[in-house]
Amino acid sequence: MSARAGFDALQGDAEFLVGSSRVLTMDTDGRTLDGYVHVDRGRIARIVERDATADDPSLADLTRVELDERPLMPGFVDPHVHLEMTSSAMWGTVDCRTPPCASIADMLDALSQSRHLRDARGGWLVGQGGLFADRRFSDQRLPTRDDLDTVSTAHPIAVRFGAHITVLNGVGLERLVEQLERLPSPTGDAHLRVDDNDRYSGVIQELFYALPIPELSTDELTEAMLTTARGYLLEQGVTSIGEITDTMQGVSILSGETGAGRLPLGVRAYVWAPGTASMRSSWDHAHDGEHAALANDRFDVAGVKIFVDGGFSAAGAAVLRPYRGTSGWFGRLAYDKDELTEIIRGCRERDLQVAAHVNGEWAQRLMCEAAIAAEAADAGNALPVRLEHAGNLVTSEETIDWWQRAGVSLVPQAGFVWTLGSFIPDYLGDYARAGLFPFESLRQRGVEFGPSSDVAGAELRQFNPLFGVQCATTRESCIGEILDPGEALSVMDGLRAHTRHAANALGVGDDRGSIEVGKRADLVALDIDPRGVDATKIADVSVAGVLKEGLPVTT
Repeated sequence: MSARAGFDALQGDAEFLVGSSRVLTMDTDGRTLDGYVHVDRGRIARIVERDATADDPSLADLTRVELDERPLMPGFVDPHVHLEMTSSAMWGTVDCRTPPCASIADMLDALSQSRHLRDARGGWLVGQGGLFADRRFSDQRLPTRDDLDTVSTAHPIAVRFGAHITVLNGVGLERLVEQLERLPSPTGDAHLRVDDNDRYSGVIQELFYALPIPELSTDELTEAMLTTARGYLLEQGVTSIGEITDTMQGVSILSGETGAGRLPLGVRAYVWAPGTASMRSSWDHAHDGEHAALANDRFDVAGVKIFVDGGFSAAGAAVLRPYRGTSGWFGRLAYDKDELTEIIRGCRERDLQVAAHVNGEWAQRLMCEAAIAAEAADAGNALPVRLEHAGNLVTSEETIDWWQRAGVSLVPQAGFVWTLGSFIPDYLGDYARAGLFPFESLRQRGVEFGPSSDVAGAELRQFNPLFGVQCATTRESCIGEILDPGEALSVMDGLRAHTRHAANALGVGDDRGSIEVGKRADLVALDIDPRGVDATKIADVSVAGVLKEGLPVTT
């Protein structure tokens, strides 16, 4: 994407007008108008009806960018993304996603043809697969160590299926076991699966971080992150993100690149504890001013990310009813209420927000209990707790009551309608089908939610916020199933969720997410109006141009 859509006419103009017959403001009144947005030194100075400009001499000499019927809207906001993790996942890795790999045989063929890529990862051949591969491969299972051993028994192989599940060959397993002997015992949902013969199957959960795969150099990681940010975020109209961190190296890169102007993206970082840094280290860094030293006008450390439960496919999400086929297994909790209360209070004392991975409603309720307990101690002076993935599955009205009592912020994933919507009932039971992504019911009840992509390398199309809008509108899964069409959002409500509401979830709603006076001039021009296309084609609508704080973005 160039700076087109007329934005290339801006030659360093500090003050100008952008006109469209379809200005989608996403303001509190939901205004759509034929008019101009007056930008002055990176901020929105006025929103003017077209007819009103003729008689206003103060606007007469300003440069005008005319979009005609192309819609103008606020930049998209993605409050939960894994930019560093995705960038690393795509550096020197084999594409094992579905598509293009329809079967384990296809995956093995792709690995065999790409053996040379192990040179880029310190001798490891690394593949990146998609989520729920055990359902999307024609084999209806994950590969095993024995499958991967057909590619090589001399070099380690690791194929990652999303952020939680990885499959290793025999050599890779040996390297992992050796590494675990030198590390603290895994906690939470981390473990090595065994097969029917009580032998390691090659499937590991939450242990990719422990693999002795050499990290990218600073230059390599910087290049990878800039390429991903420009090609998958800015290119698709995303102007602000909440980054779930992977390493402190990545945090430093984001701080440096945004501060130097090489990355025109607003970034709020949530430091993963304990993966990126221990909770105590994060608290100390906040107290000692190290987080403040990283901050600039486009970057800050906003909070801490914790995992309270696991995922559905690994039966780790802490749910309200037993998993299908089990005798009373409800999932795993990594913390108890007292521990969570202490974490919330400790973070709030240091102006850090807690973003909690809580797939299951049991985990969400526990987090709400802790938030209420911490709120009582804080006497109301508190940052809201973020519940990551809340709103993806709601099987009990009491869960919504808990959210509202605790005053939490919800960050579901509309793109998961496509990725995993058809598969959750397979793990939980048919009862779950009625509770999948009840977005319209939540909207009607006045429950605000700010959807995110949660891209970690497995499903790159989820980077596109218009794909999220499409999923929220069509409710179509990756196997063609339509999930309860009564829960479909309108296109306009989907756009509002991915801009205004997502900005609120990220804690920047007073500054971004809508076209209103005083806010940053983060603006996106679309080639066509997504409200007028077939709903199944919304994700195909192109971004014609992007302004970040009034400056044209090129990718």
